[in-house]
Parts: sequence; structure tokens; C-alpha cells
Amino acid sequence: MKRALIVVDSRGGRTATQEISFAQPFEGAGASPFQIAFAVDDDGGGAIERGFEAEEPDLLVLSRYTAANGINWIARARAAGIPAVFHIDDDLLAVPMSLGPSKFKAYNDPARLAALRANIEQSDICYVSTPELAKRFAERGIQAPIVAGDIYCSVLEEEVGALVPPAIGPVIGYMGTGGHSADLAMILPAIGELMNQVPSLNFELFGTIKMPTELAAFGPRVRHLPPVADYAEFRSHLRSLGWWVGLAPLENNPFNRCKADTKWVEYSLAEMAVVASNLPVYHRACADGCGILAATTDEWVRGVADLLYRPDARQRMTGAAQAKLRASYSRDKLRAQVLQLFEQAFRAKRQ
Repeated sequence: MKRALIVVDSRGGRTATQEISFAQPFEGAGASPFQIAFAVDDDGGGAIERGFEAEEPDLLVLSRYTAANGINWIARARAAGIPAVFHIDDDLLAVPMSLGPSKFKAYNDPARLAALRANIEQSDICYVSTPELAKRFAERGIQAPIVAGDIYCSVLEEEVGALVPPAIGPVIGYMGTGGHSADLAMILPAIGELMNQVPSLNFELFGTIKMPTELAAFGPRVRHLPPVADYAEFRSHLRSLGWWVGLAPLENNPFNRCKADTKWVEYSLAEMAVVASNLPVYHRACADGCGILAATTDEWVRGVADLLYRPDARQRMTGAAQAKLRASYSRDKLRAQVLQLFEQAFRAKRQ
């Protein structure tokens, strides 16, 4: 069995990105021709040799690796005669201010941008999460071969349809990190209008994102749930919340248009009906009655209200969405996608 070594730099550490993209697709996959191992570069100088000696990899993946030491990892892969893949799920070459001043400053540091671009260009293949991100990188003049995934987030078939009791009363919610504050702010007028229209309605936030002060007037009807760092535990906790509707707003900007439909997958797995921004990110996922797309405040209000007042419509939507998860977002499909990428990397390997 071959071994793929997935490396992240110490600034980010192993995150949900690596769990979604590599760990989960290969969990319990006994017949897979690849075994997955992980390493976090501690910037101590010995991580490369330790990683290669301990794992003896047949393929190297730098995942969201933005440190200058990436070139040394790739050089070590060249010396070992194995392919090097660069993996990325956001346009980190152009992080916008809407993600917050600290992230904007960190990711747009000229030295970090130069290191990121060098890591991408020196790799045999650049594996990106969406076709739109592949298009953006090509427009930015990336010369390394770019391969886009068809799906990003996947599910186990036995997870789909497991009984999740809904909340006793109507609850809508949003989960996300602090970098999504601008996305949530975009639909605050709709949330406020819905809270006023439906006196029994509650709103919950889940994650590092802060509760907007605009919602303080609703007192105990709004609640913030702290983040859960472990990704498997996060998905389990999300499924326990019983939200009637999960909200997936996205500002219409170049950075967001490169994103994957992860929120739709996670909400749908939790048997939450989905109302999402009317952007290409969610068009395929929400098609065929699997979600509602909204662009204006009125559309957000109508879409959510329809699902609150019509339990039959909500049940049809969650049922259709879970059928789509089984058909198009399975772990087997994602694993096959990654294995195909690995084979492409072997063919593209530089001497």
C-alpha cells in the first residue's frame, strides 16, 4: 500500500480542511491503495526529515501551506523521486478585507504571498476545491497544472437519514467563523424581520462568529453556541441542534465565488432545510428542490418563512437534499476523486 503524507504549516495546524479533504475519505477504506498520514511543520528545522523517515511517503501533499519551508519539502520530495501536490480550498492569493483586518494583514503579507505562490508553482499539480478557484488561479497566471475537484465535503451513507429530533419550536441558525461576519451582516435585516413576524422564533449562532449587537433586542430568543474544534465532533453537535432552517449567506465577491457548498452539505446532513445566497456556489446543491436561493431581503424572508409555516415543504426539501447527499456527495466518490488526483500527480511528476 502506498502512503500519502499531508503536510500543513504550523501557523494553521491540522484543520477541518485536511479532515474533509483527506482524513475522512480514507477512514475505514481498507481496500484503498493509499494510506494517509499527516504532519505539521513545527518550523524547528527537523520536520522534513522526521516526516520522511517516519512515514516513508510515496506522495507529498502540501495543504494550504503558506510558509517558505514548502520549497524545502518539495525539494525533499524531488530527491526521493515522489510527486508533490499543492492543495488549497480558498483563494489565499487574494484574501479580502471582509474576512477581518487580522486575516487580511496576515494573508496579504508580501513574504507569505511569495512563499505561497512559490509552493504552488514548484509542485507537480495544484489541487483546488472548485472549478471557479481553478479559473481564478489560471487568471492569476499560475503555471503549475491545476486540477479542480467536483465535490469537496462528503458524507458517510450511514450518517444520512439518522434520526435527528427537530427543535420543539421554530429555530433558525447560522454556523461559521469570525471571518464570516460580513456574510451574516448581509441578512441581518431579514433575520430581524422574521423574528418580529414570528414571536416564537429563535435564532442561534454556532462557532467563533460573534453575535451581532443588532439582535440583542430579542433577548433570550437569540443564543450563541461556542465553537467545537474537532471536526467530527462539530458535525455531531450541529446535528443535535435541531434547527428547522440553516442559513448560508455569502457576499457576492470574487473570494466567495471560489468557495465550495460545504454549509449546504453540513446543514442537509443535519436534516436542516437550507436557504442560501443565490450564487453559483450553491446552484447545483440547491437545485431540484434541495434548497432555496435568495438574493434580496424580501427573498430571504419569504424563503425562510415558507419553510417555517409549511412543515410538509420543509420535510420534502430535507428528504430531497439527503437523497442528493447519498447520490452525489458520498465518501466513496470523494475518495475516488482524490485517488484520481494522486494518479495524475504521478504522471505529472517532474524529474
